[in-house]
Amino acid sequence: MATLSTHMIVQYFEKYCTREIAFNQSVIKITGLEPKKIFLKIKGNQASCVLYSCSMQNANIIANINSQMFNLFKMARNFINLRLSFLPPGAKSSIIFFIPTHIEGYKNFNEKNKDIYLVNLKFTKKPPDDLIEILGNLIQEKEDFEKRKDIRISLEGKIISDINLGSNKAIAITENIKRPCILRNISVSGAFALLSCIPKFIMNKKIILNIFSRESKIPITIEGIVIRYEQVGGREDIYGVAIQFIKDKIPFEYKHLINTYLDKLEGIVKRK
Repeated sequence: MATLSTHMIVQYFEKYCTREIAFNQSVIKITGLEPKKIFLKIKGNQASCVLYSCSMQNANIIANINSQMFNLFKMARNFINLRLSFLPPGAKSSIIFFIPTHIEGYKNFNEKNKDIYLVNLKFTKKPPDDLIEILGNLIQEKEDFEKRKDIRISLEGKIISDINLGSNKAIAITENIKRPCILRNISVSGAFALLSCIPKFIMNKKIILNIFSRESKIPITIEGIVIRYEQVGGREDIYGVAIQFIKDKIPFEYKHLINTYLDKLEGIVKRK
């Protein structure tokens, strides 16, 4: 069930109803979408599908549609129900709901399989509050994240656990070579890490940073570019490396990590 107030749900819908979210692996993880429980329901029949993207007014799904399915669509005059299921982190049970939709169009999604289609569904009424809350929270987090682009967080002492990291140790991957590194600070747009390397070989090169939260053994993977380096303590084997994240490749798990910490920090400041 939605946990936000009715007023907040209305605000989310009015502000974000047309904003579309692509359901990549990062978004699936942060929302708790249960991919194996997503279905189309047509006149008592159901077919599994993949949620490709979604707004508060439309959804794009990928489905295997054969001639029998097309006949069912025709019989239903393209009015079908979309079944969604979410198990958000910390929730005890799944949130399941049906959304009445109308098929607005479809196109072949896979040239090798002519039965795989990307289908555009338009919601025929306002979606459940649960979906508005899930999408609204994501979009709000994204906006908050972008507003905080100039804030750098030094990873030392208690801050490491406060931000929900297992430690300030991470893995940096350049040209398929994995190197352990130590994060000195992180921000919305990048990170600064201590790394054993020959800097001229990684300057302006793509780098993948794997950081580890306390809640999961699976790393949060962020792609970036090495934009600067500096010597550390006169040593010639370890350098401080500045990494600029590729904006479109920053996963929602990382945005959630940063936002949650800064929200908590701002809350403490306000109470004082």
